[in-house]
Amino acid sequence: MSERLSARETLALVADAGSFRELPAPPRESPPDGPLRWQGYDASRARAAARTGEQESVVCGTASVEGTRAVLIAFEFGFLGGSLGERTGDRLETAYGHAREHRLPVVPLIATGGSRMQEGMLALTQLQRVARQSVLTREAGLPQIAVLRDPTTGGGWATLGAGADVVLALPGAQVGFAGSRVRPPGADPAAYTAESQAAAGSADAVVPARELKETLGRWLRLLAGPPGATPATGSAPATGPTQATGPMAGTGPTQGTGPMAGTGLTPGAGPITGTRATPSTEPTPDADIAPGARSLAGTEPAPSTGPALSRGSTLSTGSMAAIEPTPGIGPTAGIEPAPVPFALGRAGLPGSGWEAVGRARAHERPRAGAYLDAYFGERVLLGGDRCGGRDPDGMLCGFGERDGRTVAYAAQTGTATRPAGYRTAARLVRLADRLGIPVLTLVDTPGAANDAEAERQGAGAAIAEVFAAVAAARVPVTTLVIGEGGSGGALALAAPGNTWATPDSYFSVIAPELAAAILKRPPEAVEATADELRIRPQDLVELGVVRGVVGPANHPRP
Repeated sequence: MSERLSARETLALVADAGSFRELPAPPRESPPDGPLRWQGYDASRARAAARTGEQESVVCGTASVEGTRAVLIAFEFGFLGGSLGERTGDRLETAYGHAREHRLPVVPLIATGGSRMQEGMLALTQLQRVARQSVLTREAGLPQIAVLRDPTTGGGWATLGAGADVVLALPGAQVGFAGSRVRPPGADPAAYTAESQAAAGSADAVVPARELKETLGRWLRLLAGPPGATPATGSAPATGPTQATGPMAGTGPTQGTGPMAGTGLTPGAGPITGTRATPSTEPTPDADIAPGARSLAGTEPAPSTGPALSRGSTLSTGSMAAIEPTPGIGPTAGIEPAPVPFALGRAGLPGSGWEAVGRARAHERPRAGAYLDAYFGERVLLGGDRCGGRDPDGMLCGFGERDGRTVAYAAQTGTATRPAGYRTAARLVRLADRLGIPVLTLVDTPGAANDAEAERQGAGAAIAEVFAAVAAARVPVTTLVIGEGGSGGALALAAPGNTWATPDSYFSVIAPELAAAILKRPPEAVEATADELRIRPQDLVELGVVRGVVGPANHPRP
């Protein structure tokens, strides 16, 4: 059990010194002993007020947390167990309304046993009021970050806690819908803890009290800052890939003559949207993004001399026409796409399909963790799918800071992705879309997990969620294939019309071995099958599946 701090002590723990300003409590007239005339209720409230110094079970106000303003809602467990009654509902409604009026995130600091018995069904219906306020705040595009204290049970957990966008919990806190006095006899107490909820994907992180302010401040800064801001000068390249031949011709800036010339890798960086371009004023690295050029003859490159165009080059017709954005479901206006990461692995393009497979499967190839560490200045993780599952070994999801703005990320790690991983990615994309934050996805999986347990966990439905979330996203989504692109389990994360590939990657309708088996070919035909599938990065560009092949940076990110 974690230490039980009072509401004021909890506020002091997370708020910047001197920044808390309490919101006035709305007046409410009630009959003696409350709406049910519960004998002794007024006396119980008076004793609770005398003991805690509070007039109700919540203290609401505004404060700065590590410099970010927010509405804080702190429960006082010493006031009738932090229970929710009509007056509690009044204060919560006022707090959420203030947040929407002033465009502030909401942070419930929860410690409650649930609804107040002395107010009966009128107390229980406060959960509907809270749910309504949470939905309105969600629709307003404002983040809600809950902190679970000891205890967080009943309707408080089912609305303010589990209904938040991000859930942080203090170690050892009791967390569960069933409170300690209403659980079945013999129920395992370990199931009703913060740690258990985090393991089940219902909480994102268990955070020690001494780290709570810093962690909460980081989340608030990333989710409530200016996510669509223009990248700062000196950020990662804002330009698109150089011109490719084949079906992708005309979708990117003109061909350069940079250091990767002759290998199919040429300068440029960053995604291209379907709007009109403006010239880039930022410097272009010597080696960044490459189209899949038809010729792979290797020559010593010369320095780049030609400028590249910025984001926004108009897409051409051709193979890309089938995946043009649907009217009304395009990127949110004014939000810059996430820049395409530099490649961290080998330069130069594979000579055969089977070589592409071998390079993608190489143990030494950089995985998602290396890409995320190189890309972000700081980042935080979403911990689960909110449906009882996590896939920490197969999918990394969260938000990070890239050159002064927030980018959401969903990154496969090179293993078979579990259903919980797909549901977490769908949750990430939907949250980023609602908050107006651009998304970066990294594709790297041999395919979705296909064992019997994965089927029982709803693999198909989970993958469908990701396809739908990406398809419906109004914010720009940028995808980089960094390793294996195995069938639909990889494609689900890929942004239509804005997917790129590294030189040590491949993307295939299915693994070549499985394709050969489906076609009833012998094992010795696998390599030839890989070539016929045209799965090399340069093949994918010519087919119009990806927009370009990215190269490594010539210099470290500042």
